[in-house]
Amino acid sequence: MDNQYEAILLAAGSAERFKHPAQLNKILMPLNQRPVFDYSLKLLLDDEKCLKIWFVINSEDQAMIKDFVKELYEEVPAKINWVPGGKERQDSVSRALKQVSCSDTSKVLIHDAARPFLTVELLDKLIDKGKDSVAVTLGIPAKDSIKLVKDRLVYQSLYRPEAWHIQTPQLFDCQVLTEAVKMAEKEGFYGNEEAELVERLGHPVEIIEGSDYNFKLTTAFDYRVAKMLKENK
Repeated sequence: MDNQYEAILLAAGSAERFKHPAQLNKILMPLNQRPVFDYSLKLLLDDEKCLKIWFVINSEDQAMIKDFVKELYEEVPAKINWVPGGKERQDSVSRALKQVSCSDTSKVLIHDAARPFLTVELLDKLIDKGKDSVAVTLGIPAKDSIKLVKDRLVYQSLYRPEAWHIQTPQLFDCQVLTEAVKMAEKEGFYGNEEAELVERLGHPVEIIEGSDYNFKLTTAFDYRVAKMLKENK
């Protein structure tokens, strides 16, 4: 089958900005009687083009996540491989990437488990574009003005028509991403997301329009919005 890929599903974030009273990881919160992470997980499990899922989780959440998966699927699906999360997002990606079967033609997809509104249509658009791209990401044009700020002072205003909010999933040539991560590690550089690492190698990163609904649950407000959207579907 064409367009095959392995997926890295990131669920090892600290969720510091989520501020849940019980200090529960946001990806474990219920949405319509399913944990947040399962919306992305099931989409990847159902996609025949996805060969393996490298599910990156924190040691603190490991038992609960595995229990949820067994409850949802009766047993752990064969596609799922567990990876312990690192200190930072980039460290988690690096750990998972070391397990991916890289070749000259293989692709690796990276997605945030805290984005529960990814659709089959968006995933297929990304995979199709990735046939001819070293790196491709979802994103949406910025609606508000974007300014760079340091110590609460603006030092640069970006030209809004050229500013985009970047989303996941992102799709890469596996060997290119591996090289990008290794170079970043060697130089002690930490990027905001993986496409930034590939940019540093000089490779073009293409972007296709995602969706306003494909937002990341970062704060308690995001979760309230997600609950409302799922319950009113």
